[in-house]
Amino acid sequence: MAKTLIANLLTVGLAATGGAAGTYAVLAHQGAVPPALAAGASPEEARKAAIQTAAARLSGDEPIADLVERVGAAVVNIDTETRQRNPFYGQDDPFFGFFGPFGGMGGGNPHQGQGPFLVRKGVGSGFILEADGYIVTNHHVIAGATKLRVTMTDGRKLEGKVVGKDPSTDLALIKVEAKGLPTLPLTDPGTLRVGERVIAIGSPLGLQHTVTAGILSAVNRDVQVNPRVGFLQTDAPINPGNSGGPLLNLKGEVIGVNTAVARDGQGIGFAIPVTTLKQVLPQLKAKGRVERAWLGVGVRDLPEERNRMFFPVDKGAVVTQVTQGSPAAKAGIIPGDVILEVDGKGIGSASELIWTISSRTKGEKVNLLVMREGQRKRLEVALDRMPEQVSRAMADPEPQAE
Repeated sequence: MAKTLIANLLTVGLAATGGAAGTYAVLAHQGAVPPALAAGASPEEARKAAIQTAAARLSGDEPIADLVERVGAAVVNIDTETRQRNPFYGQDDPFFGFFGPFGGMGGGNPHQGQGPFLVRKGVGSGFILEADGYIVTNHHVIAGATKLRVTMTDGRKLEGKVVGKDPSTDLALIKVEAKGLPTLPLTDPGTLRVGERVIAIGSPLGLQHTVTAGILSAVNRDVQVNPRVGFLQTDAPINPGNSGGPLLNLKGEVIGVNTAVARDGQGIGFAIPVTTLKQVLPQLKAKGRVERAWLGVGVRDLPEERNRMFFPVDKGAVVTQVTQGSPAAKAGIIPGDVILEVDGKGIGSASELIWTISSRTKGEKVNLLVMREGQRKRLEVALDRMPEQVSRAMADPEPQAE
């Protein structure tokens, strides 16, 4: 059907331009026919080529291929080495000493042969944000790494160093010494549309520069692996090694960083959204870490039986605890309050409150609408910087290195 339609369109174009040569010249100029073919082919050959090319473009395959050719060089492979002390080196392992590694009487320690240090290797992906060598990836890709090697699509291998990291959002910024590198732009968060076509580029299972395609399935997904990020959901296939690679729209703009997959689902992947990237990356470059705004409350979702509560509400976050001396305590928030709004924006869940506060800065004042024992109250809170001990508690412990 599509080919018939295209053929009819070409016939109309032929009549309008006054001849076969004119039609093929126009098509070649528009990219529908390869110029070399249009220049030296017979009219029939050029007509068939135009139909095939136009059909490919209608199917959506050609734009993706063109996009990958245009932006793919800005996606990199990241190999890591993590060097840890060997806890068994220089001592007998009682289990292996008696049974041996495969049962039966034996001796020795199989770990001793690896020396005083154990080296663990990993692989991930990343993309170049700035032409002078700044690269975005996941924190879990580089966590604890004592050596980073970045492989470009042209085969160059460059040593990388960590510039900044934020375990709370699972983002990291690394740097290689190079100039004039290809880059990927961050999209405008307001342009994201559920259902739009997206592609993921990365190194799944260590297979460098692999491209997969799908759609943006949902936004602001609450994924338990990280309560501080409202994830993008996609059905573009993502596998181990894709972590840190870009999720792109068909303009070649980064809409997110591929991070995780659903273990119990098929074809369900998650990406850190561009909104979070724009909040976090400037701080990682300038300070090496994120100074996160802090309210100082513990919260949970409304209980399922909320309709039987004596102050029923449909949405909000229930305050379960308030840290002494925190901004929340100073503003008069108490356990049992239900936070309904922040600066006039409705709060639907505990995670949504966390996302909202995390996007603010130290010293910023926010107006909260809370419900307390059936009465609505408005409170102004001056946010503070999250204390170091709280920030450290959210970070993954890193392995001991030399």
